[in-house]
Amino acid sequence: MSGGTGASIAKALGFGPWATRWAEGLDGVGEPPGEVSLPPPQEARELLGRLGVTGADAADVVSTLPSAATSPEWWWLLERSCHRLTQAMGRPAEPHGGWPSWVGGEDECPLERRCFMAHVFLATMPRTMAWHRSRGISEDISWASMADLARHMAVHRQMYSATGVDAPWWLTMCLRAEMFDLGRLQFNWLHLGVGDESPPWYPAEEAERRGVGFRYGDACVGVHIPESGPMTPAACDDSFERAKGFFAEFFPLRDQRRRLATCWSWLLDDQLADWLSAESNIMRFQRRFELVPGSVEDDEEMLRFVFRVPEPLACLDSLPQRTALERAAVAHLRAGGHWRLRSGWVDL
Repeated sequence: MSGGTGASIAKALGFGPWATRWAEGLDGVGEPPGEVSLPPPQEARELLGRLGVTGADAADVVSTLPSAATSPEWWWLLERSCHRLTQAMGRPAEPHGGWPSWVGGEDECPLERRCFMAHVFLATMPRTMAWHRSRGISEDISWASMADLARHMAVHRQMYSATGVDAPWWLTMCLRAEMFDLGRLQFNWLHLGVGDESPPWYPAEEAERRGVGFRYGDACVGVHIPESGPMTPAACDDSFERAKGFFAEFFPLRDQRRRLATCWSWLLDDQLADWLSAESNIMRFQRRFELVPGSVEDDEEMLRFVFRVPEPLACLDSLPQRTALERAAVAHLRAGGHWRLRSGWVDL
């Protein structure tokens, strides 16, 4: 429906205010210059399987594949979403566009909405892989990075017992060729103080005083910890070493002699030291970083990551207490404390 607008499509599909603003924002993106396509059902199943999406999740994604003929409103959104992501490749400062969070169970969110990010992923992924190839990035790294779709669909199923994509906005970084899986850890490239993914940082005067690598606009690498097994020091060492070589080769510094790796996470909350062993994987990871002053309280963020339930504060008394981290997460709150997101850095 080439004559549609974001507002009319949002109204036709019954979107709420947030999703309506997102759809309206796609008006300015315009029609893509080339064809946007989705793989046919069997090919889509095979591709999803290679990415690690199987069973009911894969079946639901395939059964809801949109087309211009059968679902013109969704196709309009798909084309422009793909176009926006393609335009942003190689430009991490571009805003992410306020992606709607379509998550929930069968009775909370329609299946077409919950599967839409997976549809966008299938349509955009070939372009992302082509961008990787144009830089000389290996297929192994490309496929490992794209497999983040399966990880976030698995998290959604764990939380809601239904098909969907947890934190769909996160996957836009993979599709924009910003995020790379390098062993145990993920890394994205950014510029300090620029774009949606820059971490909380020093005031401008302090950043300038610290010099090259710390200044606003300097090239930087974000560090992320996906759910993929123990976060052992050896595995993290390997990832940092791989990241050092990867970014030096594919994203070399121009007028800069020092590059930092930054992390913005509840894993850097120094209060964890009151509850966890100093030799735990989390505390050993935390000690890699020098913390930036300041924090943001967010109990919900921490608990959702630890327990993977939709509203953890509402069921605090029934949360499992199997591990030291689970016990610490609850005990700290019961003692009157709050969990904080902290930012830190380490030389890469």
